[in-house]
Amino acid sequence: RFSHLTAVTVEGKRLRLRACFKARARERVTAVPRRTAERTMGTAMNPDQAIATIKAAGDDFQSLYQAIKGSTFLDSMPGDYRQQFRAAKAKLKQIHLAAKKKAEEDAKKGISKKDYDVDKYWPQVSESWEGLRWRLKSMPGGATKKPEVFYELYAFHKQATEGDNSEEQPVWAETGGLDFEGRSRWEAWNQTKGMSQEVAKKKFVALYFEMDPKANLYNDNRVKE
Repeated sequence: RFSHLTAVTVEGKRLRLRACFKARARERVTAVPRRTAERTMGTAMNPDQAIATIKAAGDDFQSLYQAIKGSTFLDSMPGDYRQQFRAAKAKLKQIHLAAKKKAEEDAKKGISKKDYDVDKYWPQVSESWEGLRWRLKSMPGGATKKPEVFYELYAFHKQATEGDNSEEQPVWAETGGLDFEGRSRWEAWNQTKGMSQEVAKKKFVALYFEMDPKANLYNDNRVKE
């Protein structure tokens, strides 16, 4: 009888140990996916990061669409996060409607927009754009200014290569008069604040090829597509 009880006790301990080992094994198996999910959630559900991504998209439709698509959780958050998210959705709709209207107008004029290969054209045009034969406009005090397209290109180029404008706004030129050129460059760059470098490159390349050469250049010596 004693031997029988001892055997039963040993067998019971063995079964309990086996059950314990199995439980721990299950915990280890589920722990990794759980931690991975928590890390992913921490990134995807970060409201400040989501807002920063939306702002970095600027008014580029595709980039803004992707940023909004990945930030839908903001709509369930009260306060400023929700307001900024809904403002971004309204902005996306406006961009879409404006682009649709512009496309219809361009189609009537026989103009077609393209998706440019930024990786292909950026190295070519980013080094040569400033040396184009830009038209000049006379300003008070003998100063001159280039067309507005020049300053838009300048802004996108600076944003793509250096990021947000952190320079002091210029006021006076070396000649003693107002620095029209410096201020125009500074103001244009400052308007792209928060735009991602990827979007800035895309906008630069598109504007380079789509600007009106007759209105902005003495002769069209741009890189050809």
